[in-house]
Amino acid sequence: MKSKTLFTMLLLTFVTVSIVFAFRKVAPETTANQKQVSNSIETSTATTPAGLIAKLADSQFSAVYFHAPHRCPTCRKIESFTYKALTPEIEAGKLAWQIADYTSDDNASLVDQFEVFTSTVVLVEVQDGKVIRWKNLEEVWNHTSDQADFTAFIIQELSEFKAS
Repeated sequence: MKSKTLFTMLLLTFVTVSIVFAFRKVAPETTANQKQVSNSIETSTATTPAGLIAKLADSQFSAVYFHAPHRCPTCRKIESFTYKALTPEIEAGKLAWQIADYTSDDNASLVDQFEVFTSTVVLVEVQDGKVIRWKNLEEVWNHTSDQADFTAFIIQELSEFKAS
């Protein structure tokens, strides 16, 4: 009888330890570098619709990178590749760069307006403080395997957007 009780206790301990380790593996690990990147992004993220709309109104043309709080490597690549492709326009003052969390209730009205449902880049034109047109570049996902191809795609889309 004692061996049966001992075996039951060992089995319960094993199950408990297994569950603890399973939860630890499911929870995403955050490295110090990810925390640093996340903190720097949070400081430049438009957190309210009024804040994002005001930032959009500061420039005729803007590129907005929409993301979720937890981003996969491809999502981070979309942000990085887009920013690098648009840096000359941004530095020349011809384009504003914005970052917004598409899961935030604060950005829900613009997320609905721009038809955002995943990480993406949206080109926006504003006149007199109002969004007059926009284009959701959902196809960014199709160009993440090659940075040169991604850059060409983004530059082409921006050129066409500005010309129309």
